[in-house]
Amino acid sequence: MDQLPPILVLLAVFALLLGLMALGWRRRARRQLAAGLPAPAPAPDPGSWTPSPEDPAPAPGVYVSTTLAEQHLERVTAHGLGARSRVLVSRGRDAQGRAGWRLDREGAPSLLVPAAAVQAVTTAPGMVGKWMGGDALLVLRWRLGGTLLDTGLRLDSRDDHERLLRPAPDLPDPSAPISRKETP
Repeated sequence: MDQLPPILVLLAVFALLLGLMALGWRRRARRQLAAGLPAPAPAPDPGSWTPSPEDPAPAPGVYVSTTLAEQHLERVTAHGLGARSRVLVSRGRDAQGRAGWRLDREGAPSLLVPAAAVQAVTTAPGMVGKWMGGDALLVLRWRLGGTLLDTGLRLDSRDDHERLLRPAPDLPDPSAPISRKETP
């Protein structure tokens, strides 16, 4: 019975910490929205999506996070971009003929990254939410409104990883050099 007060105090501290984390997440999203970060384009319906000939099937993996470009610890939480989820990645065109990267996410908003917005496709050792070393993550550097973002994807198959690094029609050449600061 004399253990009950310390247990209740620990539970209260734990609940307080969870509440503060949720408050910080919401404030970060509000701050990013106030800075003018627009919502990304929603993913088109599967029936209106034509995959690229180089990508016959979507590549399954994990959507790690979206961060500010070159700031792999600065997660973008607005519009659900910071939530980790399973993902199916494909390149192709929508019904209007617009080329892009389709990210079908489970339990989070799916999105279309227009090819015109993609600045580079590269690799990174990690970003907030997942650090693996080497070139473990496929990173899309793209522009949303006036903000340059990096979206990290950990694909299940190394073959898919290599395939999506190669150029596809109407998408930027992933071998184009970009500056990237490595964060330990």
